[in-house]
Amino acid sequence: MAGEYDGPEVRGGRRRRPSPDQTPGADLRHRQRERFRAVLKQDDIKKGLHPSDSELTAYYQSHLASYANSIPEKRKVKYAVIDTNKVEGGVTVTQDDLQSYYQQHRDAYRVPEQVKVSHILIKTPLPGPDGKVDEKGVAEAQHRAEDLLKQLKGGAKLEDLAKKYSEDPGSAKEGGSLGWIGRGQTVAEFEKTAFSLPKGQISDLVKSSYGFHIIRVDDKQDAHMKSLDEVKADIEPALKHQKAQQIAQRQAESLLRDARTQGLDAAAAKQSVPVVTSDFFARRDMLPGLGPSPQFMEAVFAAQEKAPPDLASSSQGAAVYELLAIKPPATPTFEEIRARIEDEFKTEQSKTLLTQKAQELSDRAKASHDLKKAAKELGATMKTSDLVLPDGQVPEVGSMSGQAAVAFTLKPGEISVPISSGTDAAVLQILENQQPTDTDYTAKRDQIRDSLLQGKQQERFGLFVSNLVDEMTKSGKIKRNQEELKALTRAGSESGM
Repeated sequence: MAGEYDGPEVRGGRRRRPSPDQTPGADLRHRQRERFRAVLKQDDIKKGLHPSDSELTAYYQSHLASYANSIPEKRKVKYAVIDTNKVEGGVTVTQDDLQSYYQQHRDAYRVPEQVKVSHILIKTPLPGPDGKVDEKGVAEAQHRAEDLLKQLKGGAKLEDLAKKYSEDPGSAKEGGSLGWIGRGQTVAEFEKTAFSLPKGQISDLVKSSYGFHIIRVDDKQDAHMKSLDEVKADIEPALKHQKAQQIAQRQAESLLRDARTQGLDAAAAKQSVPVVTSDFFARRDMLPGLGPSPQFMEAVFAAQEKAPPDLASSSQGAAVYELLAIKPPATPTFEEIRARIEDEFKTEQSKTLLTQKAQELSDRAKASHDLKKAAKELGATMKTSDLVLPDGQVPEVGSMSGQAAVAFTLKPGEISVPISSGTDAAVLQILENQQPTDTDYTAKRDQIRDSLLQGKQQERFGLFVSNLVDEMTKSGKIKRNQEELKALTRAGSESGM
């Protein structure tokens, strides 16, 4: 087993050591230096496990219920596909087809009135908490905007001024360009000016809720209907695909009629369509020539054995299929899932051993007052630390506001209890406390208050829910499915959760 030390120094916190009833993770004023961290990895323990056949067999037998019918139902079919893409290759779209489609979808080709605009924005201050506006700030913004307008009238380029002075970050880097806009896309004051200005003209100052705008109309486009020639390139492929789908559906329906009287092989040969006979497959498998086809799978797995051929949609087109055989759900034998059993056994055992070894590491370190020595005896290595805040993250330990928050309750030299972070476990030793500056505390004061308040709210809500569930259970309004709870707990344990 390889242990690692990458212990960060811990900082950010309280001016006095918190009492045991305080929540260290919420106490952002305390700052410590965490110099050492001993880490045990579950993967390292797992690699060292070599279970015998008898152990794995016993594990399989004890968990047999969880493997029951874990091999899903499988089915075997033969099928023929009318591929829409192949049909489409032979489809011709006439001018009459295009004209008819265009007339039926005229509304889709209406283009509203649009203007292409650029602008410079100088923002005004937002109202304060009392709802009042800083009139001095507004006047200063207006003065800056008037100065820019004066420069534009003197021959300066709007693009250059926008990049340098505009406070609309989205358009400033584009030289003030907003591109094409339609009605209803901007605030009313902006829209009124933009749609009333002639092409190429620059507006006077326009006041909106955002601030002062200087607007230039770069181009204009009246509302109109796109011509058939303009949209032909979009219509033709869509119409071609639509016609191909209709032809493919008719061919599939003809194939189905013949398959039900002559058999699928003979019917498919008549249309020169190949027939594919599958192996046994599960509902989520993918079959050759079909692609992802949930509708086809739903139809096949709803079909009765020895039923006549039927028709179902697929991602490639329409498929006529015949169900040949069904394999019901089955429980795998030990040999069929030996690799899975071995992995689950090792995962479960390594999780238990990780907990035991982490506790042993903590106990040995506390007994000897030497974490380095205990880590060496158990195969761990040590790394020095950097500073970390109580709301920070530490590799292999996780959030310092979680279990690792215990670090902020320790005195220099004290050694922590084991800290679990999923597949790792760590033991910490604190060598030195650091006191924060007044500036540190002031910067974190609001965060402390919010964190404590959130913790209290969560605690009260959790208590409320717990009491409510208990009351409703006692009154018979809800019932707990104990068997299901046990099954979920067992499943979580088996997956290493």
